[in-house]
Amino acid sequence: MRLLLTGASGFVGRNVLARCPASWDVVALYASDETFPPFVRSLGAGGIQAARCDLADAAQVARFVVQHGGDWDCVLYLAGKVDIPWSVANPRGDLLANTLPLLNVLEAIQSDRFVHFSSGAVYEGLQGEVSPGCSVRPSLPYAISKLASEHYVEFARLRRKSIARHLVVRFFGAYGPYEAAHKIYTRLVRAFAIEQQRRYTIYGDGTNLIDAMFIDDAVEAIRLMLEGDHWNLTVNLAGGRPVTIEHLVSEVAAALGVDAVSIEKTGIANEKNEFWGSVEQMQELYGFRPRVSLSDGIRRFRDFLIAEPTPDGGHASARSN
Repeated sequence: MRLLLTGASGFVGRNVLARCPASWDVVALYASDETFPPFVRSLGAGGIQAARCDLADAAQVARFVVQHGGDWDCVLYLAGKVDIPWSVANPRGDLLANTLPLLNVLEAIQSDRFVHFSSGAVYEGLQGEVSPGCSVRPSLPYAISKLASEHYVEFARLRRKSIARHLVVRFFGAYGPYEAAHKIYTRLVRAFAIEQQRRYTIYGDGTNLIDAMFIDDAVEAIRLMLEGDHWNLTVNLAGGRPVTIEHLVSEVAAALGVDAVSIEKTGIANEKNEFWGSVEQMQELYGFRPRVSLSDGIRRFRDFLIAEPTPDGGHASARSN
């Protein structure tokens, strides 16, 4: 399979590349992360090629097509900017960051299959279990831009005819190796396993729901979707184990051997999540359910962070000494 992977230098992208089947011929796009080409080389996979291209710049996208071609067996579109507070403060910037790069790609390429990673955030404002059949009317700018992007993908298939088949994936999140340092799972593991803290501060009342899966499960789901026979659909990719933020802190602490953690609450959360994603469709279509438990995933993530080299050549565990 000849695959174009956008957002390749991000958290999910790096994990997809690290587990690519040898039969895949992948061109992995990144915008500016200078650590990405060395990462790709470290994988030792001859079928993966890193290519620098800022998707927000139509001229760069056009040059990429000249160099690498515009016809693809499959596109896995992971690119996007996830910053909820910033989207509220700068809705125009959020709209441009999440839709303009996508439109540039859709206008420049032809693809037999196009898998677009949207977000479970499009269900914002709903309560309880949600599925693609739910009526959605988000008011959060980030969710609005992701929902608009879903429609642009359908436009490319139905009207522009540049995509033969598409799949929209409403992703509820994952955690694990290469996750951004500001994400809650990374902060929790560092706090309890590396910095040996016994207290943690959360924003808001702690009742927001979170439903992420370990990244290995997410990558397996992506493989099943790319190689599957179900197209022109919208699907949820969720963990199926929703917990409140407050409960998550306690569970992560317990998994890392912290028997009693003091949870402090401050301020107001940027969003109110009272919904969780249905997982039945993924099981029915692809036979997929997440297999890694939270406690197992957290301990595996801890081991990765402790072993991860730091910029000075040391390891994360040394920072607490």
